[in-house]
Order: sequence, then structure tokens, then C-alpha cells
Amino acid sequence: MMQQQISRRELLKIGTACLFLSPGRIKAQTDSVCLGVIADLHHGLAPRAMERLETFMRAVAERKPDAILQLGDFNYGTEESDECLDLWNSFVGPGYHVLGNHDMDFVSKDFIVQKWGMPAPYYSFDFGPYHVVVLDRNNLKAEEGYTPYNEANFYVDASLRGYADDVQLAWLRDDLAKSSLPTLVFAHQGLGLPTSMPEASRAIEVVLEEHNSKVADNKVVACFCGHHHIDRYTRKNDIHYLWINSASYYWVGADYGSMAPYTSALYTFITFHPDGQMEIEACHTDWEDPSPADRGFPRAGELTPFISARSLGH
Repeated sequence: MMQQQISRRELLKIGTACLFLSPGRIKAQTDSVCLGVIADLHHGLAPRAMERLETFMRAVAERKPDAILQLGDFNYGTEESDECLDLWNSFVGPGYHVLGNHDMDFVSKDFIVQKWGMPAPYYSFDFGPYHVVVLDRNNLKAEEGYTPYNEANFYVDASLRGYADDVQLAWLRDDLAKSSLPTLVFAHQGLGLPTSMPEASRAIEVVLEEHNSKVADNKVVACFCGHHHIDRYTRKNDIHYLWINSASYYWVGADYGSMAPYTSALYTFITFHPDGQMEIEACHTDWEDPSPADRGFPRAGELTPFISARSLGH
């Protein structure tokens, strides 16, 4: 993927000229569809976040996907983040949001849902030959029930974080059962691979696996997550799990300089075909100096400044 800087004024001109697909022109179930995806931009925290979003939007203008989606930790929802949201909204077609934990660092969940124009914290829609489910894992487990993330109240023991509440899990079971299409799941916090939130993750995976055990065609086929700022893939119980790398950086911790930024934005375009094939496009960059290895970060070998190309099928 070519990565070029673009001014917001120029981008708005391009967006107007390209006449991207509107929600009323989403393709039929017999057509392939393309989704532009960016994760963990961290506007307000990461250096050059607007430049990175501009790079993605320039690629969107050139690639012309049917929709775009951000996987959470997008911006803080404050007045300073309006430039970020305005740029995102310059895309004339459908632009979907997934809630990330840091999106509620300064505001409530209800506030960010309204500001971004989301239908709800979790929701679903049909996208060409697939059904799409967007989950909200931004709840703390409490003694009785769950507490929504709100103004950075989630800095507690990791085992209490990242839950989809019981009402949402019941909704998920019902939503999956109602669809006749194969399903794609998008969530901020990782599924399918080991995390510091195994109980919260497993509760969702069980719902997906139980659904798949009961149906022949309308199975859950893939889950896409952000949050972890790494490029990962596994197939578990016949479901593909992909963790999409951050657009911006990896957090190495205070002892190693805190943030290890990428030199340019990471993002991907995913094409979903009616025969079940999924094509994830590669995107490569490099580390700004010093790299995690140069800093002596002990897990530097696990980190990669890229999103891998993958071709996956049912």
C-alpha cells in the first residue's frame, strides 16, 4: 500500500469527487464487498495521529471500499477530537465504529456513542454476503452485574475488565439465530488468543461456538479485534480470529520509553467474497528510532510493524 500525506482540505475535495457508495447502495448478497479497517489510532495520545488518519483516508479515496470501520481507541470524544471525527465523516459511504476502552478515558459510553452517531454500543447489520456483529466489551465485572466504562474507571484488575454484559450476550445469541447469512464479528479487545481477560473473552467465544454447533450455513466465520497493537491470527474451533495491528504504536512500558511509534500508518482493506473467501491486504511500515529492540524491550521479538496479508476460507 502506498502511504502519502494529504491535507484535510484536499481530502474533502477527493471525497466529494469520488462519490463513495452511500448506505442505500450497499451491494447484494451475491457480490464481493470491501471494508477499509483501521485500529487503535489513539488520537489525542499518539504522535501524528491526524497524519495517520489522513494517510488511511487517502488510501480509502484510492481504493474505494464499500464501507470503513475503526476498531476502537479512536479518539477521546473531547472537543479536540472533532478534527478526527470530521475527517472520518468525510467518507460518504457507511463508516462503522467499535468502542475501545480508551474512547471512554474522559467521557461516558453514552456520550461517545451519541457523538460518533452509533446506533448503540453494540449492533449488527448486513454487508453484502455477510452479517456483521459489532460487540461492546467495555464493561467491568462487579459484585452484582456489570459497570460500563466511564471516564477511565477501568484501571482495575485485568480479570474484571473487557466483559460483554449478560444482556448483550443474550442479544448476541438472538441476533445470530435470526440471520441467514454467515457472520463476521468485530470487537475491540482480543478474542481467540490468550489475553489477560480469559473469562471475559471465553464467555463470548462460547456463544459463538454454541451457535455454530446448531447451524449448517449461517455460521460465525471470523472475528476481528484490535486493542493489543500486534498482528496475530489463529483458527479456533473453525472460527478465524485476527488481531489487527495499531495504526500508531506499541506500548512498551515506562521502563523502555513508554511508546514505540511506527513511522507511518498501518491499516488494511479486507475483501469478503460470496464463496467464503476473505482477503486481508498487507500494510508494512517500520519503527521510529529507537525500536523496541534498541530500547532493550524483552519482548521485542514478538512485535511487528506491519499487518500481514492473509487469504482465508470457510
